[in-house]
Amino acid sequence: MSSSIKSQLNSLKIEANSYKKLGDYSKAEKCILKGLELKPEDNSFNHELAKVFFKGKKYDRCLELLLTLSKKVKRRQILFKDIAMCYYKMNKLAESLEAVQVSLTENPDNISSLYVEGLIYKELGNFSKSVSSFTKLLSLDSNNRDALYQLGKINHQKGKYREALESFDKVLDFRPRDNEVLKAKGISHDELEEYKEASEALMKSVDVDDEIVFNDRGVALSRLGYNHKAIDSYRRALSSNPKYSICWFNLGKALFRVGDLKEALTAFQTSTELNPNNRSAWNNRGVTLRQLNRLEESLDCYERALALKKEYAWAWHNKGYALELLDRPREALVSYETALNYKPSSSEHGGAEWEKLKKDTEDAIDRLNKVIGE
Repeated sequence: MSSSIKSQLNSLKIEANSYKKLGDYSKAEKCILKGLELKPEDNSFNHELAKVFFKGKKYDRCLELLLTLSKKVKRRQILFKDIAMCYYKMNKLAESLEAVQVSLTENPDNISSLYVEGLIYKELGNFSKSVSSFTKLLSLDSNNRDALYQLGKINHQKGKYREALESFDKVLDFRPRDNEVLKAKGISHDELEEYKEASEALMKSVDVDDEIVFNDRGVALSRLGYNHKAIDSYRRALSSNPKYSICWFNLGKALFRVGDLKEALTAFQTSTELNPNNRSAWNNRGVTLRQLNRLEESLDCYERALALKKEYAWAWHNKGYALELLDRPREALVSYETALNYKPSSSEHGGAEWEKLKKDTEDAIDRLNKVIGE
């Protein structure tokens, strides 16, 4: 397959996922179908199409496609987890349980499969096995929001309201504006005749937005090029949680894209103050300062990023560019050459991103060699 087709497929998948997050399943489906025109037998794209069908509540079409894929793919843990979830939504609980156990046979510690197993047992009324699934999940991921919420719901159903509140409060420790959990907490307090606490929890659920939802929505909008709408979504998230560092980082990127450099810089500064360990935020802060012609300050930011990860190719490249602009060609050359030594993993940056950085860096090296040679 040519690199051009690979790039198109990757872009279509990203676009489809963004539309899926925004709830526009029709457009997500169109993106996936375009990908299948380029590569009709691609298992991953057919799986993505099944996921779109699932989100759009087209469970029959989703299941048909997943079962077809089950005969083609060797790694089946994720596929059979999705089959189980599809059966679950169709209220075919025996088939759902059978499918999720296939997934867990391949990987007994798969968090998503353990969660689905817990849901199925809960729906079957087998609370002891449901609790066992969620408890095992939490032994692997102690802050899993969904498992904690479901444990709380089970304890509430069993009349164990204090135990339910313990689970809900654990979620609210790291997601203080989780509307669904706040409502459940309020109802448990109400059952205990703790009306003041119940009222406070329920009022919070009405008065605040879930910042995670609006941050994720902003990310999806940005990927589709709707940066102004993304900015509104990020600001809505931050109005609920002004200390949400990753949202400040995402806001900065969107503001940078629309050319609002001063506001972008403020966002990146806030992000790095709240989380000094975000190397990407330091790198982006440096790029914004460079655009504002504050080159010495930008260098400090790249150094902060590289202190967090020496192998950060983008920061080495950007440091080289700032040094070049400061008329320090020999130092710039060293930075550019260092950047080429640190090709990132595909999970961190896509191949197209790296290829562009590599070309820009090689062009800069050629340019500086001519300058130094003179």
